[in-house]
Amino acid sequence: MSDRVRASDDVQRSTIEHFMSQQAATAETQRALLETLVSRNRDTAFGKEHGFAAIRGIEDYRRQVPIRQWTEISPYIDKVVKGEHDTLTQEPPVLYHWTTGTTGTPKMIPFTRACDAATKQTLRIWLYAALRDNPRMLDGRVFALVNPGIDAYTDARVPYGSVSGNLYFRLPKSVRQHYSNTYDVYHIEDLQARFYTMLRFALEQNCSFAVTGNPAGLSSIFEMADRLGELLIKDIHDGTLSNRFDVPAHIRAAAVNDLAPDPARARALMQARQANGTLRPIDYWPELEVAGVWLGGSMGHFAPSLREWCGEKFQFRDIGYMASEGIFSIPLANGTPDSALALHFAFFEFVPEADFGHDGAPVLLAHELEEGQNYQVVVTTSGGLYRYAINDVIRVTEMVDAAPRIRFLYKGNNIQNIQGEMVSIDHVTVAIAASAAPLGITLRHFQVVADQADRRYTLHVEPTQAVPVPALHALLAGFEAELRKQNVNYGYFRDHEYLGTPRLRLMRGGWFAQINADQGGQGYRAAQFKPSVLAGEAQHPEMAEMEIFFEGRPLEK
Repeated sequence: MSDRVRASDDVQRSTIEHFMSQQAATAETQRALLETLVSRNRDTAFGKEHGFAAIRGIEDYRRQVPIRQWTEISPYIDKVVKGEHDTLTQEPPVLYHWTTGTTGTPKMIPFTRACDAATKQTLRIWLYAALRDNPRMLDGRVFALVNPGIDAYTDARVPYGSVSGNLYFRLPKSVRQHYSNTYDVYHIEDLQARFYTMLRFALEQNCSFAVTGNPAGLSSIFEMADRLGELLIKDIHDGTLSNRFDVPAHIRAAAVNDLAPDPARARALMQARQANGTLRPIDYWPELEVAGVWLGGSMGHFAPSLREWCGEKFQFRDIGYMASEGIFSIPLANGTPDSALALHFAFFEFVPEADFGHDGAPVLLAHELEEGQNYQVVVTTSGGLYRYAINDVIRVTEMVDAAPRIRFLYKGNNIQNIQGEMVSIDHVTVAIAASAAPLGITLRHFQVVADQADRRYTLHVEPTQAVPVPALHALLAGFEAELRKQNVNYGYFRDHEYLGTPRLRLMRGGWFAQINADQGGQGYRAAQFKPSVLAGEAQHPEMAEMEIFFEGRPLEK
C-alpha cells in the first residue's frame, strides 16, 4: 500500500523541490500568479468594472481593487450562485464550498477548475512532505473525520458542500481507496449514527493515519468507542451493524454487505478492554503513525489530550492553515503549527493587525513581512475572491530568506475587552497551558469569559479527572500570573484595580459534550465546529458546580 500511494521517490522529491524553489522566489512566484489571475479574468464583469485590462503590476492592481470584507464581496457571489457565472471568473464554478462561517451566517465560496488543480497540487505537497517525515504513515488504513462533499445543488445545478468532504475527492485515488470506511458513510445525517458506523468499520482494521481538523473531534470519537465498546465488539464478532442507530436503509444495506464475522478480532479487543478497563486507539490501532489535526490557534489546546488515548508513539502533523476559501499553507515538519505559504494557491497580502481597518494602513507582500509580527490576511484566489480580507490573524514565526513561516492565531477581532486590555485567544491558550501543565491538570475544555458587569474574567474548566480544591486555587493563581505575562495591559489594569480579580468555575462532567451536542442545532458540522475558548458569555453556565475566587474561599453552588 505505502509504495503505491507514495508514487516514486523521484516524484515525491521533485514535487517538494519545486515547492521549495517557489519559496526561494517568493516575490517572483506571487507576481506571476497575480498576472495570471488578472489576465485570465479581465473580460469578466468584475474585471471590466475594475479595469483589469489596464493593470500592469501589483501597484496597479491595488489602485484598481480595494480590500473588501465578506459583506462587500457577497453581492458578486450571489450573482454567480444565481447563474451569472462570468461575474468573477472566466471559467464557471464547478462547486461551492458551503460554510456557516464563524458567525453562523452561511457563505458560498466559488470553486473553479483552477482552484481544483491548485488544491490537488497542495494536497500532494502536504502528503509527500508528511510521508518524507513519516514513511509508514500510510502502511495501514486512513481514518478520516470529514463531512459530506455534496449537500445539495444551486438553482443553476452547481453542487455545494463542505470543504473537508470535497478535499476527499482531491486526494490521490490510491489514498481514498484506503479509507477505513466507504464515502457514503459520511452522508449519514445523524452524527451519532455516522460516528458509530465509522467506528464499526475502523475498529476491525489497523489504521496508521487519523485525520480531521479539530483534534477535539477525534477525542470525542475515541470516547464514544470506549463508551460503546461492548456493542462495537459484539458487532465485530457477529459481522453486524447495530440497529440502535438511525442509518439510512440504503447505506446500511451496503455496509452490511461489506461486513463479515470476525471473532478473533472481537476477542482481541475484549481482552484489551478487560486488561485496561478502557478501549483505546493504542489497543485497536497500535501502529498509528500520524494524527493530522490543527495544532495552532485555539484548536491546539485540544491536541495533547489525544496522547491519553493514543500513547506516545504517533506524531502530530498539522494539516495547514486552511479555510473554506482554500488551503493557504503547508507544514514542513511534525509537531508544529508553523508552515510555509502555499504561494501557488493564492496571491497574499498582509496588514499589520494593529493597523487593520485604519485609513492608510500599510499593506505588505509575503516577502516584506517581519518575524514575530501579527498580520490580517488578504487573499486573491482563482475562485474569484479579489483582495478579500479573510478576517484571519497569523503570526510570522520565522523568515527563511524572503519566505515567511506562519502560524494561524485566531479570527480577526476575536478578542475580549473590558477596560482596554484587549485579551486574545492566543493570550488565554498560552496562559492556561502554562498554568495547568505544572499541576498535572488536563482539561477536556476551558472557556474564558469577560464579565462586563463585574469587570473581571471568569475561567470555566472541565477537567478530565477529579481535581482537589487546592489544585483549582493553584490553577487560577497560575492563570492570573501567566495572563499578566502574556498581556501587559491586563497586568496594568489589574494593578490599578480597573479590573477585578479573576474567578474560576468548575463545570460538571459532560459540559463539553453538551457544547458539542449544541452544534448540530446551530448548523455546524462535525469537522467544522470550533469550540469557543474566549467569549463574552458562558455556554451552559447552569452546569457550574463550584466557584472559586482568586483571593477567597470556594462557594459551593
